[in-house]
Amino acid sequence: MTKTYSTGELAKLVGVSVRTVQYYDQREILTPSQLTEGGRRIYTASDAEQLKLICFLRDMDFSIEDIKTVLSEDREMSVLQLLLKERIADLKTEIADKQGKLDTAVNLLDRLKKQNHQSIKALSGISLTMKNQKLWRQLQWQLWGSLVLVIVIVFIYASFIDATDYEWTILLALPVIFLVVIRMMYQYHRRVVYLCPNCHQIFNVSLKAFILASHTPRTRKFTCPHCQQKSFCLELAKEVD
Repeated sequence: MTKTYSTGELAKLVGVSVRTVQYYDQREILTPSQLTEGGRRIYTASDAEQLKLICFLRDMDFSIEDIKTVLSEDREMSVLQLLLKERIADLKTEIADKQGKLDTAVNLLDRLKKQNHQSIKALSGISLTMKNQKLWRQLQWQLWGSLVLVIVIVFIYASFIDATDYEWTILLALPVIFLVVIRMMYQYHRRVVYLCPNCHQIFNVSLKAFILASHTPRTRKFTCPHCQQKSFCLELAKEVD
């Protein structure tokens, strides 16, 4: 005789609550094999296996609709494989995102330990700086890569001309290089903003101020338009141009 289970017995067998079994019944992904005249639900071993599968998929964060799709398809294994591939891709993205947040939190804690006298207002600036580092480095690589490419092209062109025309070619090339550099600086200026170390506000500067300002590899000296303090401000790459 086939073993059967009541709602409570099935819940106990699989290790879930009675309300969980009832909920999956209401959502039409766990229909009882039998229904007595009195309305009592009767489940079989096959239903128990289906409930275990549902619980597994729910633990994997599959939606009710996804589970319903798997159970209703004739080629259920093919559908399940497809959904698992999508879930794996989503999980990898989530893991990468959480890993980035973990790295930020660890690095931020290390910085705070070394800067005991920093105010809480500086926290947002430090956090923004850390998140922006990768984007800023990419911008730097683009800038210097473009400059090197221009210089290489000029030298390659010069190598194909006669020695008598070499000096004239260099003289003619210098204005071209100068214009290219100015153009690159203009494009670079449009893609950066600055973070004031005093009030921790972000601001833009004019191209003239950008070119004339004293600077280090990562900072430029400006008067902050918010607090009016002149200091070396941190350069950040814009998130969106």
